[in-house]
Amino acid sequence: MQPVTDQTSKAIEYYVDADAVLAYALATNDPNPLCSSGELVSPLYTATLVVNSFRDTMASAVPSGAITGTRAAVHGMHDVHYFAPVQPASKVLCVGRHYAVRQTSAGVAVTTQLDVLDLDHKLLVRHYWTGMNVGATVDGEFGEAPPDHQFPEDARSKPIDSLVMEVTADQGFRYGGASGDRNDHAINDEAARAEGFPSKIVQGLCTFAMCSGAVLKIAGGGDPGRLVRLAGRFSSPVFPRQQLKVDLYDAGRSPEGRQLVAFEAISNGVTVVKHGRAELTA
Repeated sequence: MQPVTDQTSKAIEYYVDADAVLAYALATNDPNPLCSSGELVSPLYTATLVVNSFRDTMASAVPSGAITGTRAAVHGMHDVHYFAPVQPASKVLCVGRHYAVRQTSAGVAVTTQLDVLDLDHKLLVRHYWTGMNVGATVDGEFGEAPPDHQFPEDARSKPIDSLVMEVTADQGFRYGGASGDRNDHAINDEAARAEGFPSKIVQGLCTFAMCSGAVLKIAGGGDPGRLVRLAGRFSSPVFPRQQLKVDLYDAGRSPEGRQLVAFEAISNGVTVVKHGRAELTA
């Protein structure tokens, strides 16, 4: 099987509005004063820019009818690689391409590569956004599995620290306003219950953004410029009016000398982000 088209999506130009940068940091409870003041861009802000390229690319990822038996479609994993900083009040280009469709034990994973470029087409940030078709099967595969970020079990004996953050009652609304992600189950109890949840759930990328704040505060010295990679797998939803606890572990050094941090996030006694991996410059 091949994608409907293997071409990259049409480049979309965006203005990185300084006020939007500030709103995103506040909506994700960013503990870094350089981000919560709007001076620097929070690590996950560019997810709000690539979402249209993600939708365009996903729509043509596989031929119609190739994926069958889907019980639910969820955001399974997210992996971001940082090459150069995105500056407030700048212009960027976003493009997407089909990366992989793979059969897994949980269903069919569809991964899209989403690039944020400057106007000279220099790569600034690359997202690997994996959607999971739970319970599905696919008629053929293509591409390679996304880069690995398996939690190294020996890191559990080397804890660094933890950060506990409040997930506010209006978290989903604030994130929806700043990001444009106003999925019904994040802002409407009835819609969430119709999907089998007891109440509204917080958007997965909001949870992931809160994890990035914990990583930078504890291990990154509060400097977003040190972050080279941030990856994780979404395993359960987070609910408003709860706490989010992010546990960080020392995972050693990469062959390039980067600081490696493994992390997990827990809310209401449930692990909500697994196989977290952060890479930071020394």
